[in-house]
Parts: sequence; C-alpha cells; structure tokens
Amino acid sequence: MTGQDHPRIAFAYADELSEYQLSPQHPLQPIRLKHMHELMQATGLIDLPNISSPHPRSATRGEIESAHDLDYVFNVSAVSDGSLLPDTSKFGLGTSDNPIWTGMYDTTALCVGTTLTASELVMSGKADIGFAPAGGVHHHAMRRYASGFGIFNDAVIAMNAMVNAGLRIAYVDIDCHHGDGVQAGYYDSDQVLTISIHESGQWLFPGTGRVQEIGEYDGLGYSVNIPLAPYTQDPEWHAAFDEVITPLIKTFKPDVLFTQLGIDTHFQDPLTHISLTTQGFNLAIKKLAKLGFEIGKWVAVGGGGYDLSAVARSWTMALATMANFNLPKEVPAAFKSFKGLTKFADQPPARNESPYLAEIQQFNSKTLDEVRTLIFPKFRI
Repeated sequence: MTGQDHPRIAFAYADELSEYQLSPQHPLQPIRLKHMHELMQATGLIDLPNISSPHPRSATRGEIESAHDLDYVFNVSAVSDGSLLPDTSKFGLGTSDNPIWTGMYDTTALCVGTTLTASELVMSGKADIGFAPAGGVHHHAMRRYASGFGIFNDAVIAMNAMVNAGLRIAYVDIDCHHGDGVQAGYYDSDQVLTISIHESGQWLFPGTGRVQEIGEYDGLGYSVNIPLAPYTQDPEWHAAFDEVITPLIKTFKPDVLFTQLGIDTHFQDPLTHISLTTQGFNLAIKKLAKLGFEIGKWVAVGGGGYDLSAVARSWTMALATMANFNLPKEVPAAFKSFKGLTKFADQPPARNESPYLAEIQQFNSKTLDEVRTLIFPKFRI
C-alpha cells in the first residue's frame, strides 16, 4: 500500500443493490445496505479524500461463466425474466433460501460487478484497498447450483481473474457460516489459500467446514477450516484467529489478501449463535488491515448479517478502520434509521457461566489442536 496513514480506498457501491426484495419473509434484507450507506454518510466517511466511490459495472456473462456452468447461468437468466422452465430445483432455484424473483440475474450480476470493480482497482494499483459490501453474501453459491442466498459466487469470479493473472491469494472468510462455495472453487488449487472461521456445521448451515476438509491434489493443505462452538465470544474467537490465521497468511506470503466480512457472528443475529460484539468484529478488521498493509493489496467484501443495526454499524466501523479514520463513540444524530441507537460499540453480553464456558473452550481447543496437526506441518509452522 502507498501509505498506512492514508490508504487509497475504492468503495464500490450502488443504491440499486438495496432496492430489491428476495421475498417478503426472507431474512436477507437488501435495505441493510441503504442503512449502512446512510450511516457512513452521516459520519463523513464517504467524503474523506482517500475514499473514492466508483459506480460499479455489471459482471459480463463470460466472467460469471468462469465460475459457473453454462446451463446453470442460462437457467438463472431465463427464470429471472419470467420464463417457466422445468426442474429448476436441480439448480437450487425456487427454494425458500433462493427464491426466484424478477430481475435476479441483472441484480446479481451488478452485485458481482461491485466485487470486480473493487478488485480491478486494487489490481491496477489505483487503490490500495477495495471494499464491496454488497459482495460476499454469495459465498455459498456452487458451480451448478444456488445455495444459502447465493446465486453467482462473486469472490470466486473475482479471484479467478487474479489467478489467471498469476497471483496467489489468501482468502479469509469470517462469516458465521462456512464459506463452502469458495472452498469448493479452489479445493484442488495451491494458488488460493482459503481460510474459514465459522460456527461449527454441527449446529449451523451448510453443515460443512470440518477441520478435516483440507483440500486435495495440488490443493492439499490449502483449505483451512476453524469451526467454533456456538456462543463463542470475543476473547475465544480472537484466540482462534491469532493462533491460526495470522501465522498462516504470513507463511503463505500471498500477493493479495481477499476477505469476506460477514457480520452474522453478532450476538444479536437472528440466524446464528456465535456471540461477537461490533468492537470484537472491528478488532478482526484491524488485524486484517495490518496484514493487508504488509501484503500491499487488500480486497474486502461483505457477507451475511441479519441484524440491521449490527450490519450498519459494523461495516461503517470496518470502512473507518480501513481509512484509518477515528469514528466518534456516538452514532451521529443525523442518522435516524434506527430509534434509540446511540453508540457504535455494544454492551458486551454476559460472559458464559461455567460449565458452558468450559465446554466452549474445550470444543475450540480441540479445533485448534486438529488444525495444528493437519495444517501447520504443510507450512512448517
């Protein structure tokens, strides 16, 4: 990066990405991005001289097909325009998680385009950090089917272009759900080190992400999973981060850091059970920022997050951390989307009482022991 004090940040965002609806009951509410953007504006973040706001382009059909089969892309495009096709369920379409809605293809292509816009500006040297908060939520999308709210896997599409350019990437996914679609995209590759720290699949969708999923062929050892116990709080989560993620990235020495910054790890999230605070989340951003500065290229996308206040505050805090900008402790009075919201930081939930804390620590310690056994020898750690 050109300078740690004032890194050049490309914030790729479009209002259109907050203006659609998957279904009236769907937990993913795109309006969360509108609230986030309004909070960023209220703090003055968007007006900082080192933050640019390029309007994103849409991903091309060819770019999407770099990560997805042609018949799947055709089906998404067709049903998006209202066509009735037989057996769309085999592509994961028309489920409660992935309903069919008018304009799905174009909106998702624009979402992918935000990630591509951010990554291209970083790759070209025009930005040190690219942040596309609309991206990342598609990290469950597979080559032939939609999954877990994901249609086209923007992270895989963007990283495919980087791999084709000869770059090695460290992908870090801090979403509460295992980043299975991205892992699948590079399971046999040694060009992308995928690291996912998540709530164990014993309790949470998609049911994958065991430590033993370590890659295959050339990718053996390059898929790293850190499944944690439900109700893991800030101290235990960061202990796992520090134990595994930092030393692996420093040893791998990537050309690019690519991070998925899901905030469904928040203790008030309605779909998950990890119990991070906004300040615990932002501490992770600070650690990633340090790694990003050392590597020199950092692309960040959003991800899950179903408590709207946590999303707005956390991604605003993340952008401020990227820009090395000190947010006020108080939420600006000009931000009126949520009544009674006064502070960026949370009052932490009560610490788990024994024996539950002991059980959580025991589960997480077992995970770390397994990672040390299965992964660390590959990197001579």
